[in-house]
Amino acid sequence: MRCRVAFVVVATLGAAACEPPGYGKHTGVDAAAVDGQGHAVDASIDSPAALCDQAFRLDNHASASSVWVTGDFIAWGGDPAHGAVVLMLGNDGAWTGTHQFSAGSYLYKFIVDGTQWIADPANPQWIDDGFGGKNSVYSCMP
Repeated sequence: MRCRVAFVVVATLGAAACEPPGYGKHTGVDAAAVDGQGHAVDASIDSPAALCDQAFRLDNHASASSVWVTGDFIAWGGDPAHGAVVLMLGNDGAWTGTHQFSAGSYLYKFIVDGTQWIADPANPQWIDDGFGGKNSVYSCMP
């Protein structure tokens, strides 16, 4: 008898664990109909989530050979091969580039010459990085 109870509990937990995140919540869909058991039936898929194109700019580093942007949105990739966003040096001496974000808040830093990690000096939004420095904060709210 004791084994049967344990088996039932495991079987019940196992079934719930197989459901994907958000199962049964109908997020991102229009529930326009209900089936015979009272469950929502998805009528159509909503449009993709709104995105933000964020422009990055770093002044006062015209003599640098490279500037990249990294952050938690790319698992802090430390170079372009690992996702860092490459910025281009303009005629005005500023490094600029853009990246597209989904809605949410993100931490980021500039990487100058592949070794110097700095917070965005033009962004007053920051948090402590836990290493005596700062992480800049960007929020995409479309």
